[in-house]
Amino acid sequence: IDFGVFDFADDISEISATASGEAALESSLEKIKLAWDEMFFEVLPYKNAKSAYILGGLEEIFLLLEDNQVTLQTMMGSRFLAGVKSGVAHWQKKLALLSDTLDEWVACQRTWMYLESIFCAADIQKQLPEESDKFQMVDRLFKDAMMRTKDMPRVVECISQQFLGAANYETDGTGDDAQQDLICSKLHERFAYCNKLLDETQKSLENYLETKRSAFPRFYFLSNDELLEILSQTRDPTAVQSHLSKCFDSMKTLDFCEQAAEPGGPVVENLIVGMTSVEGEYVRFKTPVDPNGKLVEHWLRAVESAMRTTLRTKQRNAIDSYAESSPIERRGWIFGGHPAQCILATDQISWTHNTASALQNGSVKAHFEFSVEQIVHMIEIVRSPLTKLQRTLVGALIVLDVHARDVVNAFVEQGIDSETNFEWTRQLRYYFDSAAGNVLVRQTNTQFNYAYEYLGNSPRLVITPLTDLCYMTLTGALHLKFGGAPAGPAGTGKTETTKDLAKALAVQCV
Repeated sequence: IDFGVFDFADDISEISATASGEAALESSLEKIKLAWDEMFFEVLPYKNAKSAYILGGLEEIFLLLEDNQVTLQTMMGSRFLAGVKSGVAHWQKKLALLSDTLDEWVACQRTWMYLESIFCAADIQKQLPEESDKFQMVDRLFKDAMMRTKDMPRVVECISQQFLGAANYETDGTGDDAQQDLICSKLHERFAYCNKLLDETQKSLENYLETKRSAFPRFYFLSNDELLEILSQTRDPTAVQSHLSKCFDSMKTLDFCEQAAEPGGPVVENLIVGMTSVEGEYVRFKTPVDPNGKLVEHWLRAVESAMRTTLRTKQRNAIDSYAESSPIERRGWIFGGHPAQCILATDQISWTHNTASALQNGSVKAHFEFSVEQIVHMIEIVRSPLTKLQRTLVGALIVLDVHARDVVNAFVEQGIDSETNFEWTRQLRYYFDSAAGNVLVRQTNTQFNYAYEYLGNSPRLVITPLTDLCYMTLTGALHLKFGGAPAGPAGTGKTETTKDLAKALAVQCV
């Protein structure tokens, strides 16, 4: 009062308010400093390796970083900022750099972990030497950074000091903030550089996989990881076993054994002599495939060719032995060791031939009675003791024979007696070209070569009038090189019908 303080009441109130505001900002800034002093990286060993580490959970760090950045942004908008502006700006810059560094770090760690398992394989290193060198450089830089993090896990210290040894920076130990920011930015550049190298490596890897897929297109049905698993073990042909079912329709495993590729020749390891279906049907190849010393895509192409050649030969054998068997009582022929799909195709070829002859000769009714008698004998077979594979085969055969009987019955009822009648031409008809040794499948004005994709011993779909409509739509589309689009409500069988047509044509269906 003696000094006349009340004469300056407004000025003193303003100075006091400003001081209080600045004190609050200083307190908030101090809390941010203390929080980061107590924040540590979680460093975990990678795959039990002694010299490799990775960052553990970063949720708490990112949460604190986000909160602090919002707080600092709010402080920058305060009218009491003047006294602490430099401190706030410094921490804003520091945390922004920390955020950018962590983003690059996390991206680098994720890609490094993915590629590390790929480039540790000797086969991949041999096939991609340039990319392997790039990855090795990243590997050294990343492992060095992680070793330093393990020794100095406090987040702010780690980010600031991390790069000292590797970059040959010298410090006077005063902890100068400007110098720490310089070092931090260099760490950010280190991970940015690593990510650039990793991106280039990944692109080269993608191009490499694309060349493999171009060489053997069935590789398109495998993911990158699955394809790399095969390519990283090229010395072990059996590594493809677990992925065969994705590349081939029904091939589950290949039969690898030690024997001579040719009579009197040397014994070959891992010679491929046959294939087994998902259901357990075994088909021996006409000519064994030797995968040794060849690129995986080349010997798999040879397997694909062996599959088709073998089925073509076995198809002709099934047709020849059918001609020698009883047309009514066919048990011996059905279980005579032919692959299931060859039995079904031969049955269809026989029915097409007999029905066409009946239409020419006017003996459709007699042909219908023959079909009924054939089914009666099939019923006798299905009621006898059978193995699981035999029962599946007979079931599929009965499905096709019953439809065949119904078609002939419709011909009898409608008085159809011409091969050119649409009721006949709209059926899926099988013919054997003995000169070319090939099965042809016709419907309406379309014709397809039987594709000899191995189908195993699988059941067949019951054929309805809707199935026939779908078949005609799809064969017409294929003939015109168009796509087919069956339409209708869910659960009515569009997908299953499409898959069954693929079976009928022995085409791979994905």
